[in-house]
Amino acid sequence: MEQLNQVIRVLKTPVTLIVLLLFVIGAGVWSLKAVSAPSAKTANPCVSTDVGKELTPNRVSIRVLNASETARQAKDTAAFVRPYGFNVIRVNNSERQVPVTTIVGYAADSPEVLLVQQFFPGSVTEGDGRADHVVDVLLGPNAERAVSPVTSIPVSGPVCLPPRTVNTPAPSAAVTTSTIPSPSATK
Repeated sequence: MEQLNQVIRVLKTPVTLIVLLLFVIGAGVWSLKAVSAPSAKTANPCVSTDVGKELTPNRVSIRVLNASETARQAKDTAAFVRPYGFNVIRVNNSERQVPVTTIVGYAADSPEVLLVQQFFPGSVTEGDGRADHVVDVLLGPNAERAVSPVTSIPVSGPVCLPPRTVNTPAPSAAVTTSTIPSPSATK
């Protein structure tokens, strides 16, 4: 019996170390798979959409991000653009600070980026090749809003836009659809 206890005592440390090593290897493999999984930017590519001869805000999805130290700026700006029909999918702070309001989308000259820019005089545009064509509005310290913004931009042919979920009829009667008020209804 004493020999069995001595064998267990001798093997306890190496066995514990082997179990811990297997755990660390398993956690490493799992985290490597999680890091190499497709990101959200590539998960929902845009859909080629025929919008007619002009692109209007009700076809554009945006994220409003406060990129300055001014409090409530993103929330107030989201309230400003929603009545025009923009699909505001996120309102938050940005980790990136910008000196002037910056409109970021697929390309600096994409129709959806240029339309959003009409609402923010003095803003600049940037493109980062995002597949979903959602537009980010990074609000600078003195973000200006257009008094009478241009609410459409001419286009020729289909425009690549994110799939729209707001205003889409729900498959179940238990879920209601939202309606977006027109800008004139809020004046």
